[in-house]
Amino acid sequence: MSKMWTVLRREYLARVKTKGFIIGTIVLPLVMLAMFVVPVLLVFLKSDESKQIVVIDQTGVVFDSLYAALDETNEAGQRLYNFVQQQVPDEELETAKKSLSARVNKGEIDGYIIIPRSVFENGSAEYYAKNVSNEIENDDLEDAISDIVTQARIQRRGLDAAKIQQMIRPIRLNTIRVKEGGKEEKDPGFTFAIAYFLGFFIYMAMFIYGAIVMRSVIEEKTSRVIESVISSVKPFQLMTGKIFGVGAVGLTQFLIWAAVMGLLSLYSLQMAALFVDNPASLQDVALPTVSLSALGFFVLFFVLGYFLFSTLYAGVGAMVNSEQEAQQMMLPISLLIVPPILLITYVISNPSSQTSVILSLVPFFAPILMLARLTVEAPPFWQIAVSIGLMIVTILGMTWIVGRIYRVGVLMYGKRPSLREIIRWIRYA
Repeated sequence: MSKMWTVLRREYLARVKTKGFIIGTIVLPLVMLAMFVVPVLLVFLKSDESKQIVVIDQTGVVFDSLYAALDETNEAGQRLYNFVQQQVPDEELETAKKSLSARVNKGEIDGYIIIPRSVFENGSAEYYAKNVSNEIENDDLEDAISDIVTQARIQRRGLDAAKIQQMIRPIRLNTIRVKEGGKEEKDPGFTFAIAYFLGFFIYMAMFIYGAIVMRSVIEEKTSRVIESVISSVKPFQLMTGKIFGVGAVGLTQFLIWAAVMGLLSLYSLQMAALFVDNPASLQDVALPTVSLSALGFFVLFFVLGYFLFSTLYAGVGAMVNSEQEAQQMMLPISLLIVPPILLITYVISNPSSQTSVILSLVPFFAPILMLARLTVEAPPFWQIAVSIGLMIVTILGMTWIVGRIYRVGVLMYGKRPSLREIIRWIRYA
């Protein structure tokens, strides 16, 4: 045990002191900070530049209402949308468009809108500008024109516009999760994103940290350091120490990131309030939060998934002589690690379906798919227990098999072993 601890300690300290670990640990929280705060800021950030927009209103009834509807002003007291109406006969419309486009190109105006006479039938108007990719501006114009045209349609039919608007007003569907024991919890709509993010994080962790274990084995094997190490440490102790050491590095990094994530969940609105003019407007903003139970299961499945795949990566490292050879041996691992991330969208959308239940019980898929189910709903306890139990049994079985491969493989050089030779290693090691 003491020798395994020595290997574990060496693997851990050698990696947490590297620049890659330190930079990676700092960069991800900054990315997370941007993911939490920037979208909130962008919602409330709006250009206060006054726009000069010419309106050709062939209907004769939209312009005045449009001018009145979009009457916001900037700090200088200027209208954000400074509309100017231009009367154009039908036969001169194309000439007018060319002239207005030339003015847009010269920067004399920011754009022009054509509201055709047929807007009441086909519901289509045109907006010309140099930049038409500002979705906030486009939505402002579209919503205002749409409301005005709808009102005009209703009035043309002699109906009561207020009653019609009351009848056709949209319904807001509030989603509330019913948790175990009948407890209700309002869902702000980020459950899908959280489930996908946590699943993808485990997927990347298994890839990255598993590859680190494999690369470590290959480096020691090619440098022949392994021959002197094996004389004092048993191969199984060496493999276990490596897996635990690299796993502890990943867990350290995860705990730092989890702490940052928790702080962001608690204080993101307060941080966003520092950058907006009206902090009170943030009161109704719902931000994604991760429950403690979800974080607890995340840690559990992260650890189990890591050990399951790290044993496979260590076995590959023991069988090959270089990283180039390892790439060719990675296909079986890829066939186990990639499918869950491809299936996660289906499982999140249908967490109780028979297919999702079966997939989440497969030990190699469970770290991602059972965690996804746990994030969006509460599966029966027996399914969680069976999933964890099958993973533990698989880890023990794979450790036994890979340990025997490792015991022989780390001392083998030259030709890459065939499947028959690997089976022989397992039987006689």
